[in-house]
Amino acid sequence: MKKQHFQTILKAGTAILVCSMVLAGCGTKNQKNATANITTAGNTALEQPMRLETLKDDGTDYQAYWGTKIQCITRGEHGYYYLTPEEPLYLMYWDDDTQESIKLCAKADCNHDNAACNAYFGDVRYYDRTAQAAEYASGFQIYYYNGFLYLLGTEGNLIQVSPDGSERKRITKVYDYDGTSNTKLVFYENAVYVYNSAGNQGSSEEHTETITRYTLDGKSQERVVEWNAVSGAIHSVKNYGNTIFFLLSGLTINKNESGQEWTYTYQGLYAYNHQTGQSGKIIDAEITSYAVDEEQEQIYYFAYADGLYVYDIKTEQTRKLYDAGKEMGIAEMSYDGKYLYLYNGEWVSYAKSNEKTEITRKCIVLATDGNVLYELPINKAGYMLFGNGDYIFAEQIVADEQQQAMKLTYMRKTEFAQGQWQVLELSLIHTDAADEAR
Repeated sequence: MKKQHFQTILKAGTAILVCSMVLAGCGTKNQKNATANITTAGNTALEQPMRLETLKDDGTDYQAYWGTKIQCITRGEHGYYYLTPEEPLYLMYWDDDTQESIKLCAKADCNHDNAACNAYFGDVRYYDRTAQAAEYASGFQIYYYNGFLYLLGTEGNLIQVSPDGSERKRITKVYDYDGTSNTKLVFYENAVYVYNSAGNQGSSEEHTETITRYTLDGKSQERVVEWNAVSGAIHSVKNYGNTIFFLLSGLTINKNESGQEWTYTYQGLYAYNHQTGQSGKIIDAEITSYAVDEEQEQIYYFAYADGLYVYDIKTEQTRKLYDAGKEMGIAEMSYDGKYLYLYNGEWVSYAKSNEKTEITRKCIVLATDGNVLYELPINKAGYMLFGNGDYIFAEQIVADEQQQAMKLTYMRKTEFAQGQWQVLELSLIHTDAADEAR
């Protein structure tokens, strides 16, 4: 299964997106020239400036430190859960104390290599809706919230999994699966908020993009955010305290002799307040990514081809912390309570596809004053996942004596100066580790 994300190049002051093999929906979207339009009827409330009140941190770990484009690992009570980076998919558990990684199954006499295993989540390449009794995982995404794991299934259902992998429960249908999925999840209280990060990008017709709330008992649903747009998307949705934050982006597709030119525009940072039900624009800037410091009541954001800024929620004042420079024009970012992280994976494509030069793929680690502390290398096929606590994670191609394969890698934050990634190696299966995951 291919990961689904954009490959980006820059030209003439705008972000240009190339439709690569991994872009979800490229084979099914309308390929006529399409121009982003965010001023259609029904967007008046969303486009109104919104002042944030004090963020109420309820002590819940909403895991907003992960990247929003690919979330294939999640933090549990005692360690990390992930799905194997290549199919067939198995649910894995990594103990951060022992650095031991296992298939999450405590069944006696299980070989952990077929559908009878509790950790098995299928191979979508061979999925047959008419014959398959169990619902497969539709992708590599995985989430942990309030004592349970959550995945998206090949029948469009939200699947709840016990932390030892022994029990699975279909909650409710939250999307239509068509072989690919850009559907993403955010959790708050007893509900999941569902959105499609690709939206209707590439379409020449107006669509309504949404964030929809489903209760975790499966009994009710409600649209909480609606955005009417031609070739637009709601994306980078994160929950902090009592507020959901999100970005809006527009896309223009123009055909030329060499193929298609994708012009991507960033509209700003928006928010939805759970208590009041109100939504609106927080920051009017070309924002590619952001992170919120709830304790200091500040928002860090990266402005396209400009740099890193900090916005004070109380005073509504903004100041620049870091200049983008030539190697960081678009950044995906994260904040773990101590460090800020800027990853330039999309920006790398500018030099490769447009300038025919190489820019080093990397993640910059900064202090909250914008001072660069470390530069972490990411290999050419890698992708930064970020992380909390003592570790950060990335997906990278790892070569051994026989072959190359996509692997999950990690690095201790105390070893940033060395910049050496370690592979989450599969250990011998034993029931004690599966029990520990409970």
